[in-house]
Amino acid sequence: MSTVFHKLHPRIQDGLRQLGIAGPTPPQERAFDPIITGENVLLVAPTASGKTEAALLPVFDSYLRSERREGVSIIYITPLRALNRDINKRLMFWGEHLGIDIQIRHGDTSQRERRRQSVKPPGMLITTPETLQAILPTKVMRRHLSAVRWVIIDEIHDLAASKRGAQLTIGLERLEEVTGQPFQRIGLSATVGNPEVVASFIGGIHPVTVVEVEVDKSYTYKVEYPEPREEDFDLSDELNTSPQVASRLRRIRDLVRSHGSTLIFVQGRGQAESLGYKLGKLDLGIEVHHGSLSRQQRQRVEDEFKAGELKAIVCTSTLQLGIDIGKVDLCVQYQSPRQVSTLIQRVGRAGHTLDRPSEGVLISAYGEDALESIVTAERARNGVLEPTEPHVKPLDVLTHQMVGMTLDGDGPSLDRVYDLLKRAYPARELSREEFSELVDFLIKIGLVKKEEGLLKRTGKGNRYYYENLGMINDERRYPFINAVTDEVIGTVGDEFWSLRARLGLNVILRGRVWRIIQIDEERGVLHVLPSDDPLGALPGWDGELIPVPRVVAEDVGSLRERIAKELLGEQDKEGTIKRVAGELQTDESSVRAAAAEAEAHVAQGFPLPTRNRLLLEAYDKYLVIHCTYGENANRTLGAILDQLLSDNDLIYGWWNDSYRILVEAPQKFNKFDLEKVEGLLRSLTKEEAERRLNEFMEARFPFGYKMKFIAERFGVIPRGKVMSAEGLENLYHRFKDTPIYRETLREAYREKLDLEAVKAIVSGINSGEIEVTTRLVKSPSPLAKHILEAYADIEELMVSTTVQDQLEYMKKSVMSRSVDLACVNCGEWSQHLRIRELDEKPMCGNCGSQLLAVLRRHQMPESFLALVRRGKAGEELTGDDMDVLTHGRKTADMVLSYGRRAVEALAVHGVGPVTSYQVLSKMHRDEKEFYSDLLKAKIQYMRTRQYWDEK
Repeated sequence: MSTVFHKLHPRIQDGLRQLGIAGPTPPQERAFDPIITGENVLLVAPTASGKTEAALLPVFDSYLRSERREGVSIIYITPLRALNRDINKRLMFWGEHLGIDIQIRHGDTSQRERRRQSVKPPGMLITTPETLQAILPTKVMRRHLSAVRWVIIDEIHDLAASKRGAQLTIGLERLEEVTGQPFQRIGLSATVGNPEVVASFIGGIHPVTVVEVEVDKSYTYKVEYPEPREEDFDLSDELNTSPQVASRLRRIRDLVRSHGSTLIFVQGRGQAESLGYKLGKLDLGIEVHHGSLSRQQRQRVEDEFKAGELKAIVCTSTLQLGIDIGKVDLCVQYQSPRQVSTLIQRVGRAGHTLDRPSEGVLISAYGEDALESIVTAERARNGVLEPTEPHVKPLDVLTHQMVGMTLDGDGPSLDRVYDLLKRAYPARELSREEFSELVDFLIKIGLVKKEEGLLKRTGKGNRYYYENLGMINDERRYPFINAVTDEVIGTVGDEFWSLRARLGLNVILRGRVWRIIQIDEERGVLHVLPSDDPLGALPGWDGELIPVPRVVAEDVGSLRERIAKELLGEQDKEGTIKRVAGELQTDESSVRAAAAEAEAHVAQGFPLPTRNRLLLEAYDKYLVIHCTYGENANRTLGAILDQLLSDNDLIYGWWNDSYRILVEAPQKFNKFDLEKVEGLLRSLTKEEAERRLNEFMEARFPFGYKMKFIAERFGVIPRGKVMSAEGLENLYHRFKDTPIYRETLREAYREKLDLEAVKAIVSGINSGEIEVTTRLVKSPSPLAKHILEAYADIEELMVSTTVQDQLEYMKKSVMSRSVDLACVNCGEWSQHLRIRELDEKPMCGNCGSQLLAVLRRHQMPESFLALVRRGKAGEELTGDDMDVLTHGRKTADMVLSYGRRAVEALAVHGVGPVTSYQVLSKMHRDEKEFYSDLLKAKIQYMRTRQYWDEK
């Protein structure tokens, strides 16, 4: 056996021959030597490149050649409780072949198995970060762990930016106290943006060698923007959705059918359920997989997919890590992945071997979404990922680990505790003053006590430690229930329940506005009614959507401007679109959609917002600040503007996305108001920006929900406790100026805000590098509509800028709808067909009558005809039956008078017999006027009885 394999122990070489493995993969070729020589190593390589064996085989080699010691010699840490079954199978092979006892221990391990491990420890223990914390203080396991010489951490890219990872790093330092000497640390990571930081994260004070391997493996990222075809109008009727959505569903259907196995990644749980439901109607063999489902349900879906019983899974980030689901041919990303690292990890699930390409298709929903997808795909091709940012001085993590250290022995000295914490990367900057303050607080809340310079355990601390092994938030989901239909509309998390839920609040769910009329604290549900209030609020920062980074948002602005410049004034637009699409490695429809938005924006006299241009657009009582700086920077700028505009009575509320901030004022904006806002922005300094943000946090403190989770991790409130907004406010006052408050601020600044970005923006405005442009408009710009449509009900937004296109689209959609006609004259004949298939003057195929009722959607023709016959026979009908028959007779009279045009009018949502008759009775010179009146009627219905259930 040649190459690096020949350096391995003969029994390992024999095992490789049995497995039919002739040569090493590139990561194995590169990693074996430094691991065999005892270096701490971070191995960075793509998914399915042999990273696991690259770490395990040289460790097994060293183990076989070393003197055997009683106890656990190798620890393999994985963030997944359910170990990838393929890896598990390989590990068990090696354990049996090499005579190494390999066992698993996690939260679900039985007491019997735990006792067996205590009596006879395995040579290698596979565990999770949380379970390592659980076994560190126990006397028997500490004795077994004293033999540890190697620690392998899998999926370190997933742990490094989380508090689970921060907890693990300090746990490793505690483990080193047990072993009495350094052990070898080996981290396995997918591609990351800053491997040196991740290496330091693993090693702490110990040096770590980075082995970064690029393998000869093909990755493709294709962005597509499906445009509605003729078939999509018919499909939209079948699925009860729009033709645009139907076109995307049809494209996903075609991709699933043309591949053996497909993962369809979405942006959140709600989208997973919605998309899974619609795709399920297409009979594709599709199931849904996300974190809110039970473990048993997720396991069933994984097993069926691996067995080939399912063609596809609609999933969230739950399948982003190395869960064993067998072969995957294709990954579809539905709408933008928002971050480059997310896209790379997801597409890496496809073609799960080095010799098979990893193919990813990004399905975009609108022009800006297409731009964001193109940018993330391009950055993925170039390997430009977001940096991994570990937590720095996470006080709740330090608290848990300090309490753990009091359980590890007789009680460490304060100096020893401080020195141990400082060895770990997350606490390397912890000052002695900060440490002393935290110790004093832990003594005050009873988690530890201090005796003669030693930190001692307490009964409360002992309970707290084991009740808080995990750093993941225990978040409940709260259903919204339609009080009229008892239908569950959707769910929100603790953040919304705690922060925003109140009687009378308007909330947008499923794209509809609902008013909360009851909050059932006992059952944890919210009852709502449809609302016609013009302004709703999204369910808050619910943690489902990952933020779009500043670099991606800025690149989106630049790309939009580039496309606009390429196409403006260009005679051969289609040729230019084709060329640009080729350069961007995307389809022409994506470029066309992005260009249409940009061109419409410029055509109305608006400059395009970019990283060097802010646009302030005042419309009615709304101010849209176009700023392409990403989710967190825009949220920070919005908070600062909240303070500035409040001083001038120019704000009622505000919202933001990655490309805009929307401000609602108490009254209409005028030119003086707009000049005032511009002046405030231009005069803002970095120092004032920071001061105003601090003022906002003091006055509003919108992170009470975060304080709840952190207070739980400090052990001062029960884990999973449901708290009202008042309860959260009390937490704020109760823990103000304590480590709990400071940790809440630190986490909020890290995850939700970006003050440094805003300071850079302010400096750019001050220096003139960033241009500030204002517009006072009578009609909002196309780019402003993205955020206005989410939060404001404005009639102009219901009609596109090209009314003719809108009317053509409406007609096409109406003509594709299927209807049931039933003869009111003979009561014996019905017909199901699409409206475009109808004659101008439809008639009964049985008696020739034109008195044909247009049945409501889902109404059974047989039942209606039976009512007609009963009515003709003189039978007495109930009130409901009479209503059905009366409605049918009204529509039949209209068909008799107006033919197919009556059916077209009745097919428009919200346009019933009375409104249809009013439209039909007008004189229309052409079809355009007829559909224009139908559109006006539909808009009027939507404005007056918004989102009522269709009867």
